[in-house]
Amino acid sequence: MKRFPWSLLVILLWGSISSCEKMKDLEFLRVASFNLGDVGFSKSVVKMELAYFNPNNFSLRLKDAEFDLFLDDRKVGHSLQDTLIDIPARDTFYFPVKLEVDMGNVFKNMLSAVSGREVTIKATGNCKVGKKGIFIPFPIKCETKQKLSFF
Repeated sequence: MKRFPWSLLVILLWGSISSCEKMKDLEFLRVASFNLGDVGFSKSVVKMELAYFNPNNFSLRLKDAEFDLFLDDRKVGHSLQDTLIDIPARDTFYFPVKLEVDMGNVFKNMLSAVSGREVTIKATGNCKVGKKGIFIPFPIKCETKQKLSFF
């Protein structure tokens, strides 16, 4: 019985990885949609879509995203996504998000919404981005200023 040449497999794998083009970061574009779902006094569900652009010449897949949402540097929600999203090469894609929102912290920002002042919306966390079953950790960092309108 012959033994499998593991060292040859390692050399081939290293060669294919080192010859790959360096992956560029995905670019956050905007909050494309924002809808209130189940609304409560302590917790609510918010659904939104984030628009991103993939500047790479190859398609990717995104999975296992987890991040926190902040309004004017106050944590207001958390999201855990286990959906697999196909990311086309050199194109815009939309990332659907379902957030559990702590309404107590949102109410603290209510004055900004009523006055029509822009608030800073920021999301920070991590996800996995990959191709052909190989995924690497990727940071989620996006920030935008928007007017919030609850009324």
